[in-house]
Amino acid sequence: MPRPPQRSPLEPPVLRFSPLAWLKLQYLCHAGPTEVGAFGISAAAGDPLYIDRVETVLQGTTAVSVEFGDQAVADHFDRCADAGIAPGRCGRVWIHTHPGSSAQPSWVDEATFDRVFGPCDWAIMFILSRTGQTYARLRINAGPGATVLLPVAVDWRDWVSTVERPSQDLADHLRLWQHEYQTNVYDISNLGTPSLLSHDVFDLSPGNRLDDDDIELLAWTQREAEVAHDDR
Repeated sequence: MPRPPQRSPLEPPVLRFSPLAWLKLQYLCHAGPTEVGAFGISAAAGDPLYIDRVETVLQGTTAVSVEFGDQAVADHFDRCADAGIAPGRCGRVWIHTHPGSSAQPSWVDEATFDRVFGPCDWAIMFILSRTGQTYARLRINAGPGATVLLPVAVDWRDWVSTVERPSQDLADHLRLWQHEYQTNVYDISNLGTPSLLSHDVFDLSPGNRLDDDDIELLAWTQREAEVAHDDR
């Protein structure tokens, strides 16, 4: 894995993405009509603000909200633990997309960030809109606390060396991103289940998340509706 660029102590903090992480995020942002949520995974060494990977989990989505599956979140942390990735690297950067033009956080986003990530020692809310606008805010809860708006950058200096590695095939990456999106992201806005959307935001606390069975049922209902429509 490439070593993230080192930052001078005098430079302001910047939220940086590896080229492949950024391209995957762009794909997720444009793949469908809803928001898409994900966790940013920091590089193994150095800057915790260097996002090396973007990982989705099973989720029900609308144009204004994301709800993660209960077991899916637990499985995400289990997979990371098995890979030697601490929660500070895989559970502090909350990423989601906006299908509209604005990347400014909504009241739903603010409520989610306060409730879900408030207990964390630090956390970041990052938003990418379909017009390319970005919003990144670091909140430090330890000590006296602080809130900082972060510039966003992509480490394009690593782009050429990334695509020239024998193990890298962009077509393979694209197929994996497509499969991940189709497997994990389900539009539940038109399924007639307002009770399952009563929270409007995902919550990592037990009892305030969609069960995986709920999302699977919604996804099955959606697929059956699409088949019935195609048969007409």
